[in-house]
Order: sequence, then structure tokens, then C-alpha cells
Amino acid sequence: MTPARVFVWCIFQVMSPKIRLQCSDSELGKYVSTWLDEIRLDLPITLDLRLTIVDSAFIPEDNRVPFRQPRVEIRSGPPLRSVGVLWLMGAAHAVIEAKSTEARVSLTTEAAARREELVSTFLHTVLVLLVRRAGWHHLHAATAQDSRGRGWLVAGDARAGKSTMAALLASRGWPVGTDDTAFLARRGEHVVVHAARGRIALRHGGYMLLSQNVGARHERRGKMLCFPEELGAAWLPSVKPDVLLFTRVGDRRSNATAITSREALAELVRWSAWVALEADLAQDHLNLLRDLATQAQGYRVTLGRDLFDDPMRLEELIP
Repeated sequence: MTPARVFVWCIFQVMSPKIRLQCSDSELGKYVSTWLDEIRLDLPITLDLRLTIVDSAFIPEDNRVPFRQPRVEIRSGPPLRSVGVLWLMGAAHAVIEAKSTEARVSLTTEAAARREELVSTFLHTVLVLLVRRAGWHHLHAATAQDSRGRGWLVAGDARAGKSTMAALLASRGWPVGTDDTAFLARRGEHVVVHAARGRIALRHGGYMLLSQNVGARHERRGKMLCFPEELGAAWLPSVKPDVLLFTRVGDRRSNATAITSREALAELVRWSAWVALEADLAQDHLNLLRDLATQAQGYRVTLGRDLFDDPMRLEELIP
């Protein structure tokens, strides 16, 4: 008989986010703990993340239709009362039961060895689903605060100019929260957006136009990574959006067109894929998107090269 694996659990105190991390591998635990500390999510309740190293890539049978994201599959809804996450690039699987504040992750030694990919794709997805239990709902967007104190939220796809815009504004001293991972929540009568702290990721063209020799190159992603502080800005943990920008990149002069709250809501739903998951949580997510679209004025914006010469033209476009 094969001897049973004996787990020696390591419990890690994550200082800034209210997440209790348990891991059966101390080295992986230290790496994940560092990541959780760096993103600085000051959650309203305590959540649990439990990582277990297993001998084989056993994946529970789950015939529910998968919701696909880059390199992961997510299954939710009847007949099970849980959400499951499968990492397609390695042998790892996570389960979060309905109304539970704990994510249980099983992964092989081989998956644990690929820890940078494990964290940036798989555990990032698990965290997005877990923090919904705290009333925080994911939105693919950047956040900043202009010189008049207005909160800006910039939404769009991977090539819509969010990161370049965030870096450009940071280089001009605007506080910047994130260029990618934002979470909607309520604060009194308003919708606020919390930022997962991380490096702004710039493609080569945007980085060269920025004309700043800062940051570090990420070889696997082929991008330059810079914290807002490296660009001369303060990090912005949260913001109450007054302005919503839905961007695209163009070659001509930058322009902006105001849109209705209904149009803004349709755009926000596009960049909030998780609203389609977990019926018990979906309505709260949708209500936040609706209220945000009403709270802030929305604009469709074309970002031109003229912004690199005059970044403050954005404030001229957004009255």
C-alpha cells in the first residue's frame, strides 16, 4: 500500500488583507503570502484560503457548462451549491461552497513549482471569486484621481489603452490605483472601487512613448512593469468614481463623447464577466454596476498620441 500523505499545515499571517492563508508547503505559502500582502485588499470580513499539495491530479466530476477565462475554467450553478475553478495550464482545482468564506485549493507538486503562473492566472481567479463573499465584485478597469479630486474609472479590453493611460497619468502625479483589477463595493450611498495594488503592465510601444527609465521587464509577459510610485504618483487604494471612461486606441487626435447611464451600464457589464456567475451573488453585482452607471458620467474616449505631448488634455475633454 502507498503510505498516506501526512500534512504539516503552515498558517501564514497576511498583514494587510484580511485573508487567513493555510498551505501544506511552506515555500509556496511564503510566496502566496507575499503576493497577498502586496495587493493590499483591506476587506471588510476575514476570508480563508487553504492550499493543499496532492499526489495526483484528481479533478472532481463536474458536468456543468464551463465559463471560460484565459487558462482557467469556472463552473457554477445547479445542481451543485459551489463554484469550481480548474487551471488548464497545470494540475490545480479550487472549490468555494455557496455562502462559504473559504476557498479550498488542491494542486500537485508540479503545479506548485510553477508558482508565478499559478498565482497570476489561477489563484488570481480564485481570489476574485472569494472576495465576492465580502461584497466586493470584480471589474476589469483602471482607477485614478484627477487634479480636481474627481475619481476616474477606465474600462476596456486588453488593448484599449488602460495601462498606458494609467502610467501616463501617474507620471504626471495623478494618484493611480490599478490598471487592471478593480473591485466594486458600497460605501454608504455611493459605489466605490477598491484597487488591487500591482505593477502597471506596459507593452513596448507604450513604455517607449512614456519616456521613463523605470520598472522591470517581465520576460514571460513581454511587458515592462512599474508601480505608480516609480512613476511619481501615490497609490490610490480606493476611489468614488465621478467619471467613467470606455476607451479605445486611435491614431488621430484624442476625443470624448458623453453617453447615457443606460449606455454606460451596458459597457460596464461587458467588463464585468463575473456578473454571470453564482445566482446568489449576481444580483448584488448587477445592482452595483447599475448604481455606478447612474452615479458617474460616462464617456466613450479615443486615446490619441497627442496625449503623450499633453496628458492634461484629458481634463479638457472631460468637463
